[in-house]
Amino acid sequence: MFPIPTRRKHPKKVDPRVRRAEACLWGFRRLAPGADSVYPIRAWTPHECVAIHSYTLLSEEFVSTCHVPTYEAFLHAADLGPIYRWQRRFLQYLQIGHSNSRWVLKSPDHIYGLDKLLAVFPDAAIIQTHRDPVEVVKSQIRLTQVLEAMFARPRESEQLATSEARKIEQMLGYITRFREAYPNVARQFIDVTYRELVSDPLAVVQRIYERLDIRLSEVATKRIRRLASTRSRYEKGSRKGVARS
Repeated sequence: MFPIPTRRKHPKKVDPRVRRAEACLWGFRRLAPGADSVYPIRAWTPHECVAIHSYTLLSEEFVSTCHVPTYEAFLHAADLGPIYRWQRRFLQYLQIGHSNSRWVLKSPDHIYGLDKLLAVFPDAAIIQTHRDPVEVVKSQIRLTQVLEAMFARPRESEQLATSEARKIEQMLGYITRFREAYPNVARQFIDVTYRELVSDPLAVVQRIYERLDIRLSEVATKRIRRLASTRSRYEKGSRKGVARS
């Protein structure tokens, strides 16, 4: 939200940009009171990297918050190469002064520009999660209702359900066609089902780390166990399984 530092860092003080981000997110939650129930976000928590794209004015973030079909059609017909070149520069800037480490980025909207993404980030690994489409549509409807309520009158439930179902169908079509058309990048994809993720999250993360040839540290393992034990979405039976791993 505020990538350019305004002053020198003080080890014992919180970066003022964090305070500004907290204030902005507080305002966001006032405008979208149901946000925490569908997508909780704080100044120190991860956020979808589609927000980086918003600086280019070519971003699915605008599609999510504003119901403007003409903009959505324009975006899906546009050349998305510039947004990924911008994202690379943005990340390079954020990485100045830090050790070389792997970026972990998240957004389902990369589906629309996978060819451009891999052209700019040729060594990227893509983790695709698979979930019952009906459940995905339900979740997407709840999120869209919360976000659109900030800027527009609520749409009729039937209209919103039809729109979101069509969007999910479109996204599935995009990624399916891409993977069929580019078999040469098959090894860069890691497929994870939602069911296995909630039943044994640690095992899923271990499998991902093995594919990426990264060592899973004890600290990270303990954090994953702690997270799984406190999140209601993970099955109770899986918590014992996580503790045994």
